[in-house]
Amino acid sequence: MYYCLMLQDQEDNIDAVAKRLLRVREVLHLSKKEFAERADMSEQAYGAFENARRELSLIAAKKLRKTYSLSLEFLYFGKIDDLPTRISKEL
Repeated sequence: MYYCLMLQDQEDNIDAVAKRLLRVREVLHLSKKEFAERADMSEQAYGAFENARRELSLIAAKKLRKTYSLSLEFLYFGKIDDLPTRISKEL
């Protein structure tokens, strides 16, 4: 639960968004490449978001929402209310 609260603390700070992406990928037990390709992104493009080198674009966020049911509220603000149970219970 502490980790979950930590994900909410910094809202849309680029580092907080990157931490959320990394944590979801870990929960799903996917490599960066698998996670990115399933969402129709290159590993390089996705990696820039997860490594906090680029801010998560709305286009990328929408792809992640469609593929993994990650709400924009979670991606940008850390709100876990609308996440799939499998993901939210492991955060």
